[in-house]
Amino acid sequence: MKTQILAAIGESELRPAARLNAALAANDRVKYAFSLLQMALAHAEHPEQPAPTLKRERIACGVDDPDLDVMVARARREGKLCRAPGAGRLLARIADDMRVMAAPILAEKAADFAARLDQLLAAMPAAENDLVDPGAISAMTQAGHDRADSLHRLVMDLHKRLNAMQAALAEENLDGAAAYNLAEADRPLVSAFMAGLNRTAKLKFAHPGLATTATRAGARLIIQNDIGTTDAHVIVIHVEGLKVSVTYTDVHPERLAFFQDMLKPRKVAWEQQRTDVLAAGSAFYLATGRIEALDEAGARSYLEFLGSRLVFLIDWNRARKQLRGFLRGPDRLALLSWAAETEMGHRGFLELGGARLVNQAIEAAAGSSMHFGDRLCDVLGDAETLDFLRFVFQASTEGLLTGQSRALIHDRIRVTLGTHFSNEEQQLLRLAADHAGLIFEIASLVRDGLQAEPHGAAKRARRARQYEHDADGKVVETRVAVGRRPDYAVFLRLLEAADDAADQLEDAASLLGLRVLEGKAVDALQILADLLVEGAQEWIKALGHATQIGRAASHAETEDFLTAIDRVAAIEHQADDAERALAASALQHASDFRQLHLFTSIGERLEEAADALKYASLILHEHMLEDVIDA
Repeated sequence: MKTQILAAIGESELRPAARLNAALAANDRVKYAFSLLQMALAHAEHPEQPAPTLKRERIACGVDDPDLDVMVARARREGKLCRAPGAGRLLARIADDMRVMAAPILAEKAADFAARLDQLLAAMPAAENDLVDPGAISAMTQAGHDRADSLHRLVMDLHKRLNAMQAALAEENLDGAAAYNLAEADRPLVSAFMAGLNRTAKLKFAHPGLATTATRAGARLIIQNDIGTTDAHVIVIHVEGLKVSVTYTDVHPERLAFFQDMLKPRKVAWEQQRTDVLAAGSAFYLATGRIEALDEAGARSYLEFLGSRLVFLIDWNRARKQLRGFLRGPDRLALLSWAAETEMGHRGFLELGGARLVNQAIEAAAGSSMHFGDRLCDVLGDAETLDFLRFVFQASTEGLLTGQSRALIHDRIRVTLGTHFSNEEQQLLRLAADHAGLIFEIASLVRDGLQAEPHGAAKRARRARQYEHDADGKVVETRVAVGRRPDYAVFLRLLEAADDAADQLEDAASLLGLRVLEGKAVDALQILADLLVEGAQEWIKALGHATQIGRAASHAETEDFLTAIDRVAAIEHQADDAERALAASALQHASDFRQLHLFTSIGERLEEAADALKYASLILHEHMLEDVIDA
């Protein structure tokens, strides 16, 4: 280290920058040592699990002790203690590095840190013969605010003070980064990182964070960002030639995984074991990822992208929790990923109240559609809820950035949610219209089959079965939707009634494939089949007109709907007459009993299909007149 060299040549006044660099390097070594000890204890409890080495981390932080690479693999429980080869040397290193790390701060006569350092170093566990007490190591490495003071807690506090001292020491402000001791070649790299950071930093709104420092230590450019206010939430970037490494620490493993997912487009190589939980009670998680750029432009591009992603980590876990009442787990992650990819962010949503913002909109717009304990996705559906919350994120961010009043943003969200609730009926009507289209297709196959060549009968029957299967799918979709919105149960009754028509028509198509029908009775059957096609067309029209009718329906809209409903009823009466005429003709002209049975069986099914369409039309008629037009 530079401090040791300066002392060796008799310099009594150490350069502050060198001392800070030495302290920050010591911080890296202490954190490596903590991680190694925690992993050794964990492996001793579960020796059957794979054992990481942390070799790369050891080399990266400058610890020249290869024997430490096997400490985790060789760690074993001995009674209440744990034997970890090299633990004694490692604890001694920790004590030495703690003094190096504290040196710049103690030089400023910080008595509170001096007392804590002396007390905590004195309380460090012994490691005679490399035997350590797991409880003592855990107490030393714990870092929660609600726990007793620990060496790890002191490391975090020292690191925060060192960052502040480093920023104060900066020789210049480079695009917002506190920078010192940079080489000329470092400037474009730091500027690239800051360009990305500054492009998206506005999305944190009033939240503190994203302070950046940059310096050169030997052959490496070091860029550090504090991200947010959480002590263990830090990113450190090393650039050496075209090699860029990023070390990321976090208290939330889910957010660490999210960070890694954001960098997937850049094909970052991660140390696999660093994404695992280190040990029970660990204070933070750490991952190291590396890329080697093809050229300087590639390195700058990666740094810019990396800088642009950091704002989406601020309050990420809080946003994820705030969305629990509205979305399932995978969709919460999908929403936060979308917010990062589109550079919309989630901080605007939190700034306006988060879950409270959406709950207020639900209270104003949902009415009786939601009850206590309902999740929004269980009422609107997963896809539609995700779509609505994307709008909430976008409206919040854009509204705050453009200076819209909070009241206006709240109103826009409430109105949009109201549209989603009213859209549910339109979607169910469109689903019924799709079902009606399938009925028409099957009816057309029956009609055309009476005049077609016999060799195509099997193919027409298969097509009819597929259409009927698709129609069943529409009923299932409606059943799921009504399960979310029981107040729309009328649409399930409607579609189940109409589906009887699809079933009867498919049966008729199947019967047509059994034998060629001949004689005068075919003409009577053709009349009945034509009526079913016309009835299906009128049913489609009725549903189409229904989608255009609102609570302020015009006379023309209502008239078209009522006319179509009336035609369905009229066709059902005509079908009754046609079915009786068919029976009489078949009885008189059928060539044998089989022909007679087919004519009457097909006629009965077509007549029952017409009955089913009429019954469905009456359900729709009652709903539109009583629940929509007169509501």
